[in-house]
Amino acid sequence: FGSNNKFAPFWASGFGINLHNCRFLKDNEFLSKLKLRASYGSSGKVDFPPYVANTTYEVLTDDWYMTGFGVSLKAIGNKDLTWEKTNTLDCGFELGLYNDKLFLKASYYDKNTVDLITQVTIPSSAGFMMYYDNMGEVKNTGYEVMVRAEVLRTKDVSLALHGNLAHNKNKLVAISDALKAYNDRVDNIFKDEFSSDVKISQPLSKYQEGASQTAIYGMKSLGIDPATGDEIFLKRNGEITKNWDVSEQVVIGDTEPTAQGSFGFNFRYKDFSLFSSFMYRFGGQVYNNTLVQKVENAKIYFANVDRRVLSERWKQPGDIAKYKSIKDDSGYTRPTSRFLQDDNVISLNSLTLGYDFRDQNWIKKAHIGMLRVELGSNNLFRISTVRQERGTSYPFARTMNFSIKASF
Repeated sequence: FGSNNKFAPFWASGFGINLHNCRFLKDNEFLSKLKLRASYGSSGKVDFPPYVANTTYEVLTDDWYMTGFGVSLKAIGNKDLTWEKTNTLDCGFELGLYNDKLFLKASYYDKNTVDLITQVTIPSSAGFMMYYDNMGEVKNTGYEVMVRAEVLRTKDVSLALHGNLAHNKNKLVAISDALKAYNDRVDNIFKDEFSSDVKISQPLSKYQEGASQTAIYGMKSLGIDPATGDEIFLKRNGEITKNWDVSEQVVIGDTEPTAQGSFGFNFRYKDFSLFSSFMYRFGGQVYNNTLVQKVENAKIYFANVDRRVLSERWKQPGDIAKYKSIKDDSGYTRPTSRFLQDDNVISLNSLTLGYDFRDQNWIKKAHIGMLRVELGSNNLFRISTVRQERGTSYPFARTMNFSIKASF
């Protein structure tokens, strides 16, 4: 840390109360558990190399001066550099009914991170381009819910359900000079006439106060003009234009889902058991750059193309089409809400079938205490609102496994 901030106090406090142990609820047959809890505290994080807090000099041993060796300034330190601090409020409850056959746990949190450690851009005339400082502020709020229910339990049959849901929302309260300079560099990429088609046809990350860290930026689109085949854009002031302008980019979506989680069941019939786990997310968006590159901007003169290049492009006045005029050979489409898609997914993440060998004579004769066989698999199916081929950009495989568990 900087010499002016070598120490920092952090604290936390919380309380909880088990209401089910109170006299007025203790003998309640319906309510088996009711706990309320809340906490508030501060924590610190170090997210910078240890040398950036100290100004560093380099001794010039190649030359000898009348006064001895010379030194030059190598890095500007910041003696005020200190912890990145997060203040967190967390509260929730736990509820159990019918001897916890139905159990519910929920929590709400509010995290405010201040003194974000970022690089500050300075004029090059100072001899350095940047240094580290505590600037910026991020706020995260959200909630988490977990439920577990024992639906059926007999000697031979049992069925239990489980599920959870998580929601998070983040917002940049304040950004540093370095992030503002980064935003300018992003804008310059779109203005540079020598930028590659790929680079300027997909949204680039930007950071704005009041917006999410995972926001998607582009111009709002009103679709393809049936009369001309050109795209129609909506400017910030409500005006309609056919010209894409980097200064008119706004938040058109967010990759952060509204909610995500898992659910499943655990079923048993005599010595057979079946366990499943599903994953889901909904409410977020994704920019389908594949449609931009492989359909609208497809190089029809040099490579094989998708059939939609001909079937879903605008050809003549009056056509209601998804993609701009087939005569447009400019080679690129700037970031636009036209290619923004809802990213809703549900998948069968895990499925396991098991059998326990119990109460069988040969088990006892072999002195086996426990013997269980399992057949499992993952990623059996996946349903998504975005059609995409899996495995091309990241490893993907469906696997099957067989296992034997025994104890003697």
